[in-house]
This record gives sequence, C-alpha cells and structure tokens, in this order.
Amino acid sequence: MENDEEKKQISYGKLMQKKDFDENALGIPKNVREKLKSTPYYLFIFIPGDDIIKLSIFPCQNNDVKKILIRLKEFSPDLVKGISDVLKKFNLDVGTIHTTGLCFEAINCFYETYVDATALRKENISIEKVREEFLNVHRVKEVKIIDITAKSI
Repeated sequence: MENDEEKKQISYGKLMQKKDFDENALGIPKNVREKLKSTPYYLFIFIPGDDIIKLSIFPCQNNDVKKILIRLKEFSPDLVKGISDVLKKFNLDVGTIHTTGLCFEAINCFYETYVDATALRKENISIEKVREEFLNVHRVKEVKIIDITAKSI
C-alpha cells in the first residue's frame, strides 16, 4: 500500500473531493461525518505505526495543500522558532493544517507541516523561495515540499 517515499516520512497525506468523501466514507459513522464541515475537500493524514495507523481528517476549503517535510540535525527551541519565523514570513502560519515532529533513534529527526498554500499563490511566492528560507534555518539538513493533490478514488 505505501510506496518507498511514504515510508521515509512521519506521515503521508491524501486529499479527497467532497463528492468522493460522501460516496466512500471509509466506514466512518454517519453522525461523525455530519459533524465535519461541509467543505469541498478533506485532507486525510495517515501516521503508520508497527501495529496501528492513526488517521486524521481535516476539512479544507481548497485543494492547494502542501506538505513541508524538514529533515533536522536535532530538535532545539531555536530551530522551532526559526521554522515558525519562516512560516510567518510567508503567511503560512495562518494556513497551518497539521504539524508534527519526531526523531527516530536520535539521528533521523523530522518536522513536518501541512499548509494551505493559497497565500503563496496569491502573493506569487515560489515554492523554491520557501524551501530556501527553511534551508537557512540553523540545524535544518534538507527540505522537501510535496504537493498534496485531490485524486478521485
């Protein structure tokens, strides 16, 4: 089910259109689905573990979702502040949907955030510019920005 790229991340996301969600609700009880906002898209974030998979569902107003996956040398308060400053600089802090961080064996540390990237498009800011700003944060090793696109199922 997972591809090799998904295995190298804390989580992976899929964006679903409302019509697909309504038609194929993955066994989610009707009363829970009714509590979700009536929005055109839903971001599903899967966090796989050894024996379980955590699933979070986020209603979204548009389909311009990006996952920013940052590989770190180590976690520190100044690193988190630096990442937060970059998000604020590009107004991505307002569109933050989900954020998490994790270290595997104290050497493979990752921070990831899913954002509504509408602000980038409106301001005509390139993804490469955002990536470069994150790379300038002390203790950041690598940055990948992944498009999360809506696909019919």
